Amino acid sequence: MGSIIKVDNLTFRYKDTFIFDKFSLEIKEGEWLSITGANGSGKSTLIKIITGLLKTDSDINICGLKLNKENLYSIRKNIGVIFDNPENLFLCETVEEDIAFCLENLCYSKDEMRYRVGEVSNKLKITNLLKKSPNELSGGEKAKVALACAIIHKPKILILDEAISMIDENEKQKILEILKDMHKNGMTIISIVHDLRETYYSDRLVVINDGAIMLDGTPLKVMEYDKVLNRLGIELPFEIELSTKLKLYGIIDNLIPNIEEMVDRIWQ
Repeated sequence: MGSIIKVDNLTFRYKDTFIFDKFSLEIKEGEWLSITGANGSGKSTLIKIITGLLKTDSDINICGLKLNKENLYSIRKNIGVIFDNPENLFLCETVEEDIAFCLENLCYSKDEMRYRVGEVSNKLKITNLLKKSPNELSGGEKAKVALACAIIHKPKILILDEAISMIDENEKQKILEILKDMHKNGMTIISIVHDLRETYYSDRLVVINDGAIMLDGTPLKVMEYDKVLNRLGIELPFEIELSTKLKLYGIIDNLIPNIEEMVDRIWQ
């Protein structure tokens, strides 16, 4: 597949500090890319540049369009975004109104909005939440509603900027399964993550430090560079750290992100 996002020689600075200097990144259509890095590494700034929240004159193409003022509206129609605090999305009295509100600026008819709200709420299994106030929702429920708001206009690209980092593991797993299904159906997903467990479903993991790509590969391949990740202040999941030690002693021959599978492999 061809690239859906291409960043070529991006240069961006804040005041007198360069955040990016000749930074390049290509994301394939239908790819699930996770991006990680320490605080201040540039990962969230990159998302704000891609979505047009921060301006740059560098060469960036999204869905075949050059990112500029003239194309920004068309580009944003192809992108759904959830930032790290989904509560900032909630403006209305009910969940249903908040989800529908995302379509009003796109000039959808009321009938189409009603249909889309029903469709997305069924998909995410949140129909029981539609009449509730967003203030009544749990963290996991808020994350699902934020996801509904991001995908209701059927974007080609979904961007999550640490959007599920603050919810409990059980709810996080449910949302990752939903994302897995959406990815399987062709959606391009870009996840900014802190917890590397969230990368297990990804096709690719990129590690950014000081506005430069340090590591780029499949998640498990990147996690083999444990010393580099530790030096950058990026914590490895427990099961990966254990796998690394077992691999070092020749007990297993590759990293295993699942404890039960690891135990089975050891006892074989």
